[in-house]
Amino acid sequence: MRAGLSNRSIMSLVRLRGPLPSALGLLLAAGCTGAVEVTPAALEGTWGAPHVEVTFDDTGRGAVQYDCAHGTLDAPLVPGAAGAFTATGEHVLEHGGPVREGEVPDAHPARYEGQLRGDRLRLTVRLLDDGTVLGPFDLRRGRPGELFRCL
Repeated sequence: MRAGLSNRSIMSLVRLRGPLPSALGLLLAAGCTGAVEVTPAALEGTWGAPHVEVTFDDTGRGAVQYDCAHGTLDAPLVPGAAGAFTATGEHVLEHGGPVREGEVPDAHPARYEGQLRGDRLRLTVRLLDDGTVLGPFDLRRGRPGELFRCL
């Protein structure tokens, strides 16, 4: 429950006459559960910040671009009721110059975690094999990343 409202006080709002009190009462009652489902499709599009950009498709799968690195999320990102999420994926370190034929990528297993709040996404990346932590990054929906490429 929020703001000390009981079910009884919410229902009394619903019993008031007219559309506004009824709608207000129903909205308050729905808000008391604390459950807000965020579908993977709600993430679709580009999210950016200095040094990082994440692009989600309509299934919630993401591709990450960083300064001199890139990554992927293995499974769709599905934020919980409070917007928190954790997903595994891969983080690949890049280098300046061309990629040589037969070169093995410098890939690391990674855990992507953070919080979604409206049009803001806080993201932290932890490389699972050596413990390196990247971020946190504060991304905004519809904003391109400000990336610097390796030279």
